[in-house]
This record gives sequence, structure tokens and C-alpha cells, in this order.
Amino acid sequence: MLKKGLAVLFLFVLILSSLCAKEEVAEISEVWTIRNNTWLLWRNSQFKNDAPIELKQVWKGTKVTPAKSYASCFQVTLPSGEFGFINYQDIEDTYWVENVDSIKFFYGDKWGAGEFEMLPPGTRAYRLEILDNGGIYKIRLKDGRTGTVIKHYMRSPYFRTLPEVNQKFIRIYSLEKLQKKLLGKTREEAIDFIGPASAFIYTNNDQTSSELYFRYAMAVKDKMRHKGLKISYDGNVANEITLLGSAKKAMAERLPLAGLIRNMNLNKYFNPIKNYIRETDTKEGWWSKFTKKNLLTKIIGIIVWLIGIFLFFSIPQLLSWPFRRLIISIKPMGNGLVKFINFLLLTGFMYLFFLVLTLNVILDQFILVVIFTLFPWFIYVRRNSSTINYNRCPRCHTMWSADDKGSTHTGTEHSRAWKTRDVYKGSSTSGNVTTKHYDRHHDEEITTTENYLDHRKCQNCGYEWDVHRKETSKHTVRH
Repeated sequence: MLKKGLAVLFLFVLILSSLCAKEEVAEISEVWTIRNNTWLLWRNSQFKNDAPIELKQVWKGTKVTPAKSYASCFQVTLPSGEFGFINYQDIEDTYWVENVDSIKFFYGDKWGAGEFEMLPPGTRAYRLEILDNGGIYKIRLKDGRTGTVIKHYMRSPYFRTLPEVNQKFIRIYSLEKLQKKLLGKTREEAIDFIGPASAFIYTNNDQTSSELYFRYAMAVKDKMRHKGLKISYDGNVANEITLLGSAKKAMAERLPLAGLIRNMNLNKYFNPIKNYIRETDTKEGWWSKFTKKNLLTKIIGIIVWLIGIFLFFSIPQLLSWPFRRLIISIKPMGNGLVKFINFLLLTGFMYLFFLVLTLNVILDQFILVVIFTLFPWFIYVRRNSSTINYNRCPRCHTMWSADDKGSTHTGTEHSRAWKTRDVYKGSSTSGNVTTKHYDRHHDEEITTTENYLDHRKCQNCGYEWDVHRKETSKHTVRH
């Protein structure tokens, strides 16, 4: 009985595995039909001064296997094994459209005019035309009625069901690094190093030469960035790398040590985002929903975002702390020298952190990253210097040995500045001209600075010293 039971169990598992395999094959082997003679593309749009995006013609009636969606295109595989992007309007299967939510369906050829009805979610229709500069679909419902809907709300369901190419996915390398790692290597090794290819074609009839295209890969040559590259193969051995995107100036690539950081190839650490995303990956999180509830939650969101940005750009302060702490503990060093070395260490870590960001993570916001880096740098330079002044004895150089012995007020300083203020007094109209009237006032802004000496005493050697401190306040006298 035991043997029969095991045999039945084995047969059941075998049948179940077979069914699962069939279902998987059925899903993978789904095919589409090309509606018009069209082009296989390596990306979806052509930019000025860039290499053409058309790779080879795909003829009407060709059967292709869908892979991913990408803006207005789908990545498909041809019967030859070649793959790339094809515009959705040239694929017969994408003419069937479907809505996710209830939408208005206007009878006739004009959306927004005449009678309409609400189409329930999941209504399936056939797209007949694209109207109003691409914003409106003319469709035919299953019962034969025709009308118009907004394109954005009724699209091919494949835009939802297929994984979408992640347009934020990026890889960036020096051209020298690419040549060193990929020339003489196989296509599989290139994909393993860079990531999934955007397109692949054979360049001769006997399929002994081929090309791989990467739309998201950036290469740096002569301190200029190119987005998009092509690798040519003889057999399955790479023999040439061609940069496709036009050269773009990048200030970060010209900075000291930029070449060193670039050649480290930090993509796997700082650009781990998937090459494609699914609809479930793009759902709005609870925090995003919370910040959109009202003005108060929006303000809270902005405050939390600013705090997060400051903490993120404070990472160099944290990373440099062990090194700065070591310098502080070296007693033969005077406080001035310790403060100077601390300044150099923090500045060096901040600079390297800035380079890593602008060379690998935030590639197109150079000035913004400069601002976000300089603000915490300035704060921490002052804080670190003040910490040494208050807590490191100037004589025995012992850290954290100082007692607070009170403060002495040493004087008050005032400074004045004049600022203009315009007060709106109404407007007058003469003919077709309206004139707004203002009264100009000159207000006095007074800055008050209180000076103090904070008294410190070393617990280790008894040495006493003073630290100058200023407190500044402002108020405005309106006139």
C-alpha cells in the first residue's frame, strides 16, 4: 500500500508540474501581429544630433513576442531572436483598449459634445482613430456603437499587464572602463555587466555579426557624457563600442578626482533599481497619501523632507568622525592645528561624497547638489570648531575635561540698515490703461549683537580659558 501511495503521489506531482509548465509556456508563447510595415527601434524617440533610432524594418504580418512596455512603445522579440521597441500603433493587438475606472463615452466623432454615457470599468473596445492631436480615441464597442473617449483613461491593457521599462534606471561608466571590461567578451557578459539590453539585431544574413543596444547606459569620453551605446559583435565576440547620444557637458566630470571615482564603477552600489517595474511597484504609499490630505500634512511632508535631506547630506560628518576623533586625542597637537586638520577631514569627506552623488546618482542637478552639500558643510565646520574651543583644554589638550564656570557680558553692538517697502494704494484706469499706485516706505532694520565670554576650566590640569560667544537678533522699525 505504501508503494502504491507513493506512486500515486509521484504521478500527481508529475501531472501538476506538467500543467504548470504548459501554463508557463502558454504565457511566454503569446504572440502579437504587426499591423503595418514599421521599424524596430532601440529607443522610443529621436533627439536632435543623436544617432537614428531605426534599426531594421519589420514587415506587416510578422509575429512577435511581447516583453515590456515603454512609453508609447513595446519591446518585442522577432522570430529571429532579435528584439527592440515597436510603436504601439503598429501592433494589431494593442488596438483593443480597456478602461480601469468609469469614464465618459460621447457618441459621434467629438468628445465633450452631444449625448454621452458612462462606461463601466473593464469595458473592452476597438480603437478606430486617434483624434485631437493624440488626446482622444474614437472607439467601437462590442455592440457596434462608436464614439470617443479620453485616450489616457482607455488604453491597451498591455500597458498595465506587461512590466514597464524603468526610465529612471541608469548605468554610467567611463569609455575606457567599458572597453576594458567588454571588448573581446560575449553578449552575455555585456548584459551581466551593464544590465538588460534595449535592442539586439543581426547585421548580416548569415547572423554571424550582431549589435547590442543600451538606451539607459551612459558613457563618459573626454569628460563629456553620452547617453546610449552600441556594442558590435563578430560571432559572439565584442569588437567595437560606439557612443550613440550626442556629447553633453558635465561639470562634475571635470572636477579633481572625478576620473578616479568614475573608474571605480559604483553602479552596483548606487544604481540598484530594477530595469523594469510592474504596476504593483508604482502604487502610492501611505506617506504620499498622508502628505496630500490637506495643507497641514503637506507642510509636515515638506519639513520631514528637508530634515531627511539634511540628515542625508550629514553622512560625511558621521563617516569622518572616527578620524577626527583620533586627531583630537593626539595631545601634542595644539587646538589650532587640530581644528585645521578636522576642517580638512570634513571637507575631504564632503567633497568625495559630493563627487559620488554627482557622478553616479544625481546626474543632472549639479547646482542643487552643490547647495545641499555646502549648507551642512558650513554648519558642521562651525560646530566642530566650537566643540573643540569649548571642550579641549588649550594647555594639556585633554578633550571633554572642561567645566562651565559661567559667562560675562562684554558689550552690545547695534547696526542699522534701510529697506524699502511698497504699500499698495489702489489703481486707476484711463482708457485701456490700468495704473497701480503704491506708497514707498523706508523701514529701519536694526541688528543687535550681544557679546559674551564663556568661562571654562579644565578638570585635568586646572587651566582656565574664555570662549567668545555672540547672540544676534533683529527687529524692524516701520516708517
